[in-house]
Amino acid sequence: MPAPPAAAAAALDIAANADALDALYPWSDGKPMAESISHGRAIMAAAGDLEAARPDALVAADVLVYPEKGNPDNRIAPDVLAAFGLEKRRDRSCYLTWLEGKPPDRVLEVASPGTARNDLREKRRAYAAMGVPEYWLFDPTGELYPRGQRRPQGLALADGKYEPLEERVEGGLRLVRSPVPGLDLRAEGRLLRFRDPATGKDVRHRKESDAAVDEEAERADREAAGRRAEAAGRRAAEARVAELEAALQRLRADSSDDRP
Repeated sequence: MPAPPAAAAAALDIAANADALDALYPWSDGKPMAESISHGRAIMAAAGDLEAARPDALVAADVLVYPEKGNPDNRIAPDVLAAFGLEKRRDRSCYLTWLEGKPPDRVLEVASPGTARNDLREKRRAYAAMGVPEYWLFDPTGELYPRGQRRPQGLALADGKYEPLEERVEGGLRLVRSPVPGLDLRAEGRLLRFRDPATGKDVRHRKESDAAVDEEAERADREAAGRRAEAAGRRAAEARVAELEAALQRLRADSSDDRP
């Protein structure tokens, strides 16, 4: 019997040993995902928008990543991770790189007072050692990273070290291209904004998408009401024409009866 493909073998391994894996590699490090409402909002908005822009990606927020088999103490929790080419239907309590077959393709850290220094040092080194192709940093306040700017910072891995991705100005907007998902990023207030360079259109935030759905539903209701009113008016006009034709026929009949 031929051996199953690596991805299938990994899925079987996980399914057969789920309880043992969960016990050895805990899903939580006991730390809260966010230090403030705005910090948490930036994380969840980025995760939701990235998943909307690239539905083929496995996107997760605050999931522990284990880079080394047999060493549960070696772990890290990106604010947002994205990985392509993986089975999305299978649920995960953590990200085990040796079973997934690779590290995440992209990670994002959103700065907070308690994490900013670690984002720039320890996490940067850890992601580079793990082989994560893209590392992104975003400071919603514009006060926690040395640059002192509310802009996304993109870093691409080259020869084991992260090099900054170039920022450009387009249409008055400061954009940085993320090669892995093929999207442009910029800051909009305290949130990240994703743009599809192929269409030049922004990825809608979840609330915007909900509002668009509501607006479309209202437009459809208005059009349906308009069609109903038009049909009712047409039926009323046809009925009036029929009445007039009947009256005309009666007049003609009466006129014919009055002839000598």
